[in-house]
Amino acid sequence: MSMNRKIVLGYYNIKRKERKKLSMKPEKWFYKIVPTIIIMILLLNAFIMFTSRYDSHSEIPVLLNVNEQLNRLVFLRTFYIPFILFSATLFGCIFYSGIFVRRLCLITGLASAILCVYIFDDLFTINIFIYLAYISMVSIIFPFPKNFLLSIIALLFFLLFMIHPTFMGLSMGGSQFTKPALEEICIMMIVLLLVSIILVVLRFLMDQYKYKQNTIEHLNFVSTKLLLFNHRLQEQVKQRGEDAVKQDRLRFTRDLHDSCGYAFSNIILVSDAAVSQGEMETAHSQEVFHQIRNLAFRGLNDTRDTLHLIRNIQEPYHESIEAVYQLKKIFEEVTGIAVTVEWGNMKPDYGPAINEVLTRIIQEAFTNSIRHGKASRILIQFWEFPREFSMTVTDNGIGTVNIVKGIGLAGMEERLESAGGTLAVSSPPEGGFRLRIVIPLVHRTAVNGL
Repeated sequence: MSMNRKIVLGYYNIKRKERKKLSMKPEKWFYKIVPTIIIMILLLNAFIMFTSRYDSHSEIPVLLNVNEQLNRLVFLRTFYIPFILFSATLFGCIFYSGIFVRRLCLITGLASAILCVYIFDDLFTINIFIYLAYISMVSIIFPFPKNFLLSIIALLFFLLFMIHPTFMGLSMGGSQFTKPALEEICIMMIVLLLVSIILVVLRFLMDQYKYKQNTIEHLNFVSTKLLLFNHRLQEQVKQRGEDAVKQDRLRFTRDLHDSCGYAFSNIILVSDAAVSQGEMETAHSQEVFHQIRNLAFRGLNDTRDTLHLIRNIQEPYHESIEAVYQLKKIFEEVTGIAVTVEWGNMKPDYGPAINEVLTRIIQEAFTNSIRHGKASRILIQFWEFPREFSMTVTDNGIGTVNIVKGIGLAGMEERLESAGGTLAVSSPPEGGFRLRIVIPLVHRTAVNGL
């Protein structure tokens, strides 16, 4: 095993625990730990403010015209039950990524936030911590611009119930709801909006950082996989080349022995027979020399044929387009990406030049699918028409809206020019990337020298 391959395979032999240590990145702390700490602090403050203001000896608002003990019990439950539900929904949004769960937590959290503070008339005690906890969760957990939109919606709901605190009735028992002063509402909204903007900006910056880090990781991953892929291809070509050379060596020595050996042996025998006869008549000597010439001419032609075969030996990797199967097998083993090949009515061989064009384009398509498309499946389809044949390579990657022809696509076009072929690339509406080449069958014979 070569040193390069040892280095590549060594990367994948890192222990799982060590990989986890390497994967502890700042964004993971930001998306989980930071909102958890912020929300816990805000909820703890709200709880402390409530217990300190309404302890067992404090006077509480009258919600029901009953005895004081029952009224206190109802009042405490009116806060604690929505508060517990509110806390659960906030942490549910943080630690559960399911769409249904998060939507349910968002709606339930907003409703419980309003319910657990509607009985308080002081915005800057308990209310502000509850509102800030919800705004902080929404601004950090969801990506931009969804987090900003959800924050604005929540602020509008909070504003509505600050302006109209009597949404559950003008009074409950003997307690009258008082509307906060306009100045207090404005200050509260400004504070909530500023906190929301700051956290939305922080989330946006962290998303950008995460995107850059993921891009770097993906490029490193692709480089490693392609290094191993190319190494395996080189080994495959080398092995097939060595086997082909060995077989060709045996065949050439056999052909040279059969053709040249036979001709030279006969020339020696005829020459020896002529020498042993001594003086020969002119007619007989001409016949002998004519035989020798014919034998030498035949041996020369056989030698030329053998050398012509040697001269026209093609790279074993491009003996047929069935080399695509070798590419497919190696690529799947190295990258884990599933590759499906549909041959249609294609022939296995279209000459060395066309075979090489097809295999090189498939190699480049594989590279683009893993490097740019981040695909997990690739489909290769061949089909021969009366005057042309086509090859289509489709992946299920991320695709692209604006296709820019870089070095890879330009190289494909240059290879196709010699075969008179054309290249078309597109990103289908269902996603992914599609590459289609067409090569005319009439031009194929000229390219391969037929």
